[in-house]
Amino acid sequence: MTLKAGETAGTCELQSVPCDHCGCKDTDVLFSTPDWTGIVTGRFSVAVCRTCGLARTDPQPTPETLALAYGKDYGPHDATVKTTEAPRGLLRWCLANYRGYPLGRPAPALLRALLKPLAAMKFRNRYWVGYVPYDGDGRLLDLGCGIGRYVARMAVAGWKAEGLEPAPRAVQTGRTAGLTIREGTLPGTTLPEASYDVVTMWHVLEHVPSPKATLEAVRRLLRPGGRVMVIGPRLDSLGARWFGPYWYGVELPRHLTHFTKATLRRHIEAAGLEVERMTSLRRPTFVRRSMALMAKDKDSAVCRLLARGRLIPRLLSHVASVVGRTDEMVCMARRS
Repeated sequence: MTLKAGETAGTCELQSVPCDHCGCKDTDVLFSTPDWTGIVTGRFSVAVCRTCGLARTDPQPTPETLALAYGKDYGPHDATVKTTEAPRGLLRWCLANYRGYPLGRPAPALLRALLKPLAAMKFRNRYWVGYVPYDGDGRLLDLGCGIGRYVARMAVAGWKAEGLEPAPRAVQTGRTAGLTIREGTLPGTTLPEASYDVVTMWHVLEHVPSPKATLEAVRRLLRPGGRVMVIGPRLDSLGARWFGPYWYGVELPRHLTHFTKATLRRHIEAAGLEVERMTSLRRPTFVRRSMALMAKDKDSAVCRLLARGRLIPRLLSHVASVVGRTDEMVCMARRS
């Protein structure tokens, strides 16, 4: 029996798997940790493939019992969809003028040229980065959408936005809010091929049993020229080096694959997608939560104090941003 997120039936079964990219079984252990949430017992390693360098969790939950690793109160599934307003002000103007959104007439060319550097800077922050260029018929699929917050945001911005989510409770929450959300996984759900202009994955690819199979399925859903946006944690970040087993981005055993910038690019290209750009995304929350895990495990008053503050996490996050090795990365790729 395959469980769905939020269901409980026994304990999570574990297995060791070969590398998703090259199939090699030989690894070197980077570090090991327990499940800091306490949901799954035992210790789990971040194991790096000796052949291609892709890191994976070992052991990891079987696909049939993976949902048990999330528990009943997993944050992205246990919430409500808030009312989302259409973009206003500078955001609306920038979307209409630099991203092709149907939100008003474009401004004169001279004004667009003068404000382009400002818009480029704004589109690099976490809230704006999700506004992918509007293209084609405006069909967007958010994979692993949870309750659909991002789906709602894109819908009011003009997209024909849909979501795909395996957790029944999250699907029901999103549908109750009036969103178009399908229940299922990819691969595993029948959707029309070459029918979407954009597919997005916010912290999803590291959760799936086979990123390779998922990316290949995404490629089939995209129309020629369609884009995929992948956002996720970066294993070769400064945060991962600083905090090691306490790094918030590793989240064992729910994260099954751990990408560096190079291995993510290679995985995406192997699926037949052309990488357009890869950028860093600054997020001090990763630093604060990593410090909090360290404080809890070591019973450190200093770490607790730093985790509660904002100055040091912001400073460390800024340092990582300056050298281009932040905790999160964004990859935009196109079906050629």
